[in-house]
Amino acid sequence: MRQHGKIIGLLATIVLTAGLARAGDWAQWRGPNLNGSTDETNLPTEFSKENTAWKVTLPGAAGSTPIVLGDKIFLTSRKTKGEDLLGMCVSLKDGKTIWSKVMSSGKPAPRAITSCSPAGDGKSVYFLFGTGDLHATDLDGKILWSRKLAKDYGPFAVRFGYSASPLVRKGRLYIPLLRTAEGWPYVKGIKEWGKKPLDSLILCLEADSGKTLWTQKRHTDAKLDCKDTYITPMVAEVKGGDELIMCGGEYVTGHNIDTGKELWRWEYTKTREVFQRIVSCPVIVDGLVITNQALGRGTFALKPGGSGRIKHTDYAWKWTEGASADVCSPLVYQGLLYILPDRGKKVISCLDPKTGKVKWQHEFKGKGPWRASPTGADGKIYCISKGGTYVVLKAGEEFKELHRSSVDAKVCFSTVVAAHGRLLIRTDKELICLKKAK
Repeated sequence: MRQHGKIIGLLATIVLTAGLARAGDWAQWRGPNLNGSTDETNLPTEFSKENTAWKVTLPGAAGSTPIVLGDKIFLTSRKTKGEDLLGMCVSLKDGKTIWSKVMSSGKPAPRAITSCSPAGDGKSVYFLFGTGDLHATDLDGKILWSRKLAKDYGPFAVRFGYSASPLVRKGRLYIPLLRTAEGWPYVKGIKEWGKKPLDSLILCLEADSGKTLWTQKRHTDAKLDCKDTYITPMVAEVKGGDELIMCGGEYVTGHNIDTGKELWRWEYTKTREVFQRIVSCPVIVDGLVITNQALGRGTFALKPGGSGRIKHTDYAWKWTEGASADVCSPLVYQGLLYILPDRGKKVISCLDPKTGKVKWQHEFKGKGPWRASPTGADGKIYCISKGGTYVVLKAGEEFKELHRSSVDAKVCFSTVVAAHGRLLIRTDKELICLKKAK
């Protein structure tokens, strides 16, 4: 038995040193379950001096969310002066910078900051920027490969700056590039691209090499910035094989994950207005695709696995009488769906994801709008507003606020990250690590 235990321990060591993803990691946008939740426990509730493990000043602002692989934090940042865009690695233990590299430069659009979150698979980290520059590094910062995607597929011309984070899954990277055909005149590279229309695409790359495995055109009859999308695609498991789910351009589409071929599409609305770009990511739960329409106009649950054009009325349930989200992605945690709106009524809602039935709604004010998506961990819901209002709720079928305080931040777009017994809060100037006080 002792020898058997030694063998198991040795195998575990080999797995960890090989760089494979491990329990407790927050490896990509929306966490280990791709729905904003994690199984982490023993996390602090209060934002306080006693619970602050460390905080460090960052080179500049960013809208991206950090990821955590083992004892390392990976994030992107701008430099306050100049146009350098950085990929960084910081120690989870003490916040010290392990390495930092200039990986891109420029300002893709007005208001645009470094908004694509890194993604990792345990052995490599993938840094995507709004310029279309993509780099894969090992955990020590060595560049494994690089791609200038804008050179191959045209400028990443999204009105408020390209912000979609790549999805890493089974050795592949899935990258959405939904944009207006004309582009936006202030985006770097538009003039050089000329008058050639910009196709909306979904890209699939081999994670080990960066090689393009397939591209899929994503057609739409939407107008202007309604064609833009800021979301990360998700994957739905169906009997016929996994489907890649994409939202934007007034449609939700399901694609063959191996070829990109469109299998089905569902239309949000036939009203062709402006500003109906999609920012909130879909979430997959209980065999349903749950997606928010632009501008908080409704939440819909769809059944994947369809074929062709799906009737608008062919949804499992819809919720249009409440306060749906425009920017914040839904959270699924402990069997419940949480929706945090950022415009209109300032409330937070808890729904049954199977039926759309409202469990509770409650007034939810904060300094500035809510832009960061909620996080579920340790039986709690963690939220932070654009202006730094930090709120912790008890997860469950009854509303209960556990803590409310203020973080020193002018702008906070990043979601709270829970990993390896710690919470990470990224503001416009700092990275803060919270750990439960002994």
